[in-house]
Amino acid sequence: TTEGGECTGLHLALPAQTQSIGNIYKGLSQTGAWGCFGEFNRISVEVLSVVAVQVKTIQDAILSKKKHFMFLDADIRLTPTVGIFITMNPGYAGRTELPENLKALFRPCAMVVPDFELIAEIMLVAEGFIEARVLARKFLTLYTLCKELLSKQDHYDWGLRAIKSVLVVAGTLKRGDKGRPEDQVLMRALRDFNTPKIVTDDVPIFMGLIGDLFPALNVPRKRDLDFEATVKKSVVELGLQPEDNFVLKVVQLEELLHVRHSIFVIGNAGTGKTKILRSLNKTYQIMKRKPVWQDLNPKAVTNDELFGYINPATREWKDGLFSCIMRDLANMSTDFPKWIVLDGDIDPMWIESLNTVMDDNKVLTLASNERVPLTPSMRLMFEIGHLKAATPATVSRAGILFANPSDLGWNPYVQSWIDTRDVQSEKANLTILFDRYVPTCLETLRFRFKKITPVTDISMIQTLCYLLEALLSPENTPPDTAKEVYELYFVFAAVWAFGGSMFQDQLVDYRVEFSKWWVTEFKTVKFPTHGTVFDYFL
Repeated sequence: TTEGGECTGLHLALPAQTQSIGNIYKGLSQTGAWGCFGEFNRISVEVLSVVAVQVKTIQDAILSKKKHFMFLDADIRLTPTVGIFITMNPGYAGRTELPENLKALFRPCAMVVPDFELIAEIMLVAEGFIEARVLARKFLTLYTLCKELLSKQDHYDWGLRAIKSVLVVAGTLKRGDKGRPEDQVLMRALRDFNTPKIVTDDVPIFMGLIGDLFPALNVPRKRDLDFEATVKKSVVELGLQPEDNFVLKVVQLEELLHVRHSIFVIGNAGTGKTKILRSLNKTYQIMKRKPVWQDLNPKAVTNDELFGYINPATREWKDGLFSCIMRDLANMSTDFPKWIVLDGDIDPMWIESLNTVMDDNKVLTLASNERVPLTPSMRLMFEIGHLKAATPATVSRAGILFANPSDLGWNPYVQSWIDTRDVQSEKANLTILFDRYVPTCLETLRFRFKKITPVTDISMIQTLCYLLEALLSPENTPPDTAKEVYELYFVFAAVWAFGGSMFQDQLVDYRVEFSKWWVTEFKTVKFPTHGTVFDYFL
C-alpha cells in the first residue's frame, strides 16, 4: 500500500452501476487510497463505458496537478496518491470484453504462473519443517502427476490454493505430533486431505503415487476416537446406519472445516450429502456447541433477490436474502458454529458474486458499498450435484468433499427404512426379500433394458420402499401374516419400482422384455401366462 495509506478490495457484483462506482471513485480521490476492483469484466459494457469517462476525469486531474476538480457534478478535493487497480479473469460465462476507451486507461500486467515449489518450501519452513526443500519437491511432484494421471473431474484442483491449505494441515499435524518424522507428517497430510475429493476409480492411482513418493511409509490416519463415537451416536439418533464409510465422511467434513471456510459437498442424488451435513450438525448439538443452520436454494430466487439491488429510479437499496442471512449470523456474538447451507445448482451468475467471501478476504461486498464480514465461526456449505458450470476461480476457492455413489450403496437406506417398521416378523421377512430380489434386479437393469429417463439405483429403491409402505398396511398384513403374502406384495411393488420406467420404441417394447425376464428369473410368485407382469394388480 501507499505509505501510511489504505488499500480497499472490492468485488464487483452484477448490479454495480455507474452511480455507485462513481461514489467509490469519489471517496478514493478524496482520501488518496488505492482501490482494487475484482472481476471488473462482470459489469455490463454500457456501465463500463461510463466508468471509463470517470477514470479519465480523475487521471486528467492528477496530470494537471489540480487540488480540486469537478466529478459527478460536485467540486471535490484530490489527493494525488489515489490508485485504481482492476483484476479480471478473461473469457468465461458472465464476462464481457473491456471497451477500448477503458483499456487505454489501464496499464496491463499479465500474471505469470508462480514457482509453486519455492512457495511450498517457504511455507513449509514457516510451518516449522527442517527438510523443507526435499519435501516441497515431493509435494509438487505429486500434484503435477495427479494433474496428468488422474481422471479429469470438474472438482479437481491442484493449484496454489489447494497447495496452501494442505501445507496448513501439515503444519497443524506437525505441531500436534512433534516426535514424528517430517516425511510421515507431510505424507499423512497429503493423503488424508486429498482422499475426500478423489473419485473411487482414481483412489488406487492416487495411493500408488503417494506410495512411490514416500516408499515404505504407512502412517495411520490421525483419529479422534471420542469424536467418532459422538458421530456414531448422532447418526443413530437420526435413525441412520453408522456405517464406517459414512462416519468417515462426517469426520472428513469436520477436518475440512478446520482449514477451509467454504466447502462443496458434491455427489449424485441419493449419495447422502444432506445426511452427512445433518449428522455433523447433530454431533455439534450433542457436544453442546449450539450450532446455527440457515439453508436456502440460491436458484429459487433471482440474483437481485439473493444479494440485493439498488432501485434505478429511486436509488433506494433493497436488501437480498443471502445478504440478510449473512449479516444476521455475523452480528451473533457467540463462537458456536454458524452454517449457511446453499443447496442448489451452481452457475457463475450467482456463485461468482461470492468470490470475495470464499477467498481470504472473507467479505461480502454488496452493490450498496456495504461490506459484510464472514466471522471466524461462520462457514459456507454448498450442497451440489456437479461442478460442470463452475469456473476455475470458483473450484479453487472451496474445500471439496466428494460423496461417491459406491461409498454408501442402497443397503443402509433399506436398513433404516426396515427399522421404522413395527412388527418383528415383518422386519425379518422384508430383509430376506430385499436380499433375494434387489441385487439381481439392479445388476440386470444396469445394462439390459432401456429406460425413458435415467433412474439411479437409490431412486428405484426409494420407490420400492414407498410402495411397500402403502401396501403393507395393518389391514393388508396383520401381525400373523404368512411370508408368502409379504412376498406377493413385495413382488408387485418391485415390478413397478424397477420396471415402471421402461421404454417403448418402434423396434423394441422394453416393458415386454422386462416382463419376460422377470417371469423366467423369479418363479416363486407365479404370474398368469397372458399379458405382461404390468397387467395385474392386487
